Amino acid sequence: MSESPSTTVVPKGYKENPDLLPLPPEKRTIGYFSFTFMMFSMNTCIPMFFLGPIARSLGLDIWQAIIGAFLGNLAVAIVMALNAYPGVIYGISFPVQLRQSFGFRGVHIPIWMRGIAGMMWFGIEAYAGSLAITMIILYAMGVPSDQIVSVAVRWVVPVLLFYLGTLVLVMARGLTKGIAWMANWAGPLMFTYFVWLAIWLATNPQFAPNIPQIFVSTAGYFSVNFAIYLAVQTNWWATVALNISDLSRGCRSWKVVWVGIILGVVLGQIAGTALGYVLAVLAQEVLPQAIVVKYAPGVAAIVIGLLFTFLAPWSTDLTANAPPFVDILMTTFRLRWKWAVLIAAIVAFFAAPWWAVEKGPDYVNYVTAWASNYGILLGPIVGPMIGSFWILAKKKVNLQKLYTYGPEGYWYRGGFGLAALLSVFLTIAICYGIAFAYPKYLLSYAGPVPFPGGPVWYFAVIISLVLYLILAKALHEEPT
Repeated sequence: MSESPSTTVVPKGYKENPDLLPLPPEKRTIGYFSFTFMMFSMNTCIPMFFLGPIARSLGLDIWQAIIGAFLGNLAVAIVMALNAYPGVIYGISFPVQLRQSFGFRGVHIPIWMRGIAGMMWFGIEAYAGSLAITMIILYAMGVPSDQIVSVAVRWVVPVLLFYLGTLVLVMARGLTKGIAWMANWAGPLMFTYFVWLAIWLATNPQFAPNIPQIFVSTAGYFSVNFAIYLAVQTNWWATVALNISDLSRGCRSWKVVWVGIILGVVLGQIAGTALGYVLAVLAQEVLPQAIVVKYAPGVAAIVIGLLFTFLAPWSTDLTANAPPFVDILMTTFRLRWKWAVLIAAIVAFFAAPWWAVEKGPDYVNYVTAWASNYGILLGPIVGPMIGSFWILAKKKVNLQKLYTYGPEGYWYRGGFGLAALLSVFLTIAICYGIAFAYPKYLLSYAGPVPFPGGPVWYFAVIISLVLYLILAKALHEEPT
């Protein structure tokens, strides 16, 4: 990487949050191992192990599951690396990066679109961890293992409140840094545990006869089911692909980011998908928690497994899912940290699918429905981000303009980048038209309301990029 430009800026016309100032080069110390491990740790959580069962429920064999994981995550990895570059070179974070294309005031719209997706994952992870705690309690109470899942689903709400309460206490008291080690190790330890459990199941005569089912497929690569699965894999990391600069700004070089993304995200997702698929086939179960409580050999193995399945999502919520939404509440509504944390937890309670799940497989269906359809929120934002920095500004950004409130900064029309905002909304409208033209592959329903789903993220990225480049020139909003 060439020498980083000066990060000395003086915010003009407003009071800046110190955390949003450029990170100086001497503080960009994250190397290959640390960033790769960070990516892999964020990746390894309970919902990741649903990717295998999701593929199986759609009629795909393990090779189709692996190929879908590779294609979907490779596409996102490219976008992620491109969006990471400004963070590496200029030390800026996601909200600041958006100012170049969306304008100083216009950034709130894409930030909220990204925040909605993150908040839903906050609730999904919270439910996964709460379910594990509930199972531990029921197991200790002597509830038969074949009944624990059905009973846990009925009693998970009080535990969910406890789960979110602990998050509020830890975050409100500023203790997140003190337990960062758990966030780093909880996921990888859980992954290692499930590798061991898969080997134990595969070598057990009771489960070994199920192995041939791993290679059974009832859907082709050009089927609707494979399109849905590709969308799930793509959307999984499409959230972080937008705000990756929040992490990359601390890296030593862009190569560090590339290596971390390929190893931690792409290969990590492939490994998690394959492991989840094998576990689901061998145990004939879809919930990792249920596999642990029913088939792990011995009390210690059950308790340790359920403990990991609680700690992994809890630490992911603590460090990755909750903070972005908390930051939105603080930025948009100017709430104090503690109030923002409390409100985020309340929203997460209703985002958790306790109200939609009556049995274990319902949870996987809920995750499938969400993960395959929220690309329409994220894809349209990619175009202006890549188009403004990589094409129009030719990999440059005026740092001082990023931190200037008013016409001397990235102000465009009253602080709003009309070209970027129009490209987002027009892309959504065009994707609706494409979805209705190809409803078999791209049209989904939230109750009676239709919306673009499936692999619409791919269309949205390309369409928004083209529209932004056209509109930015037509409206004279090329960033300088």
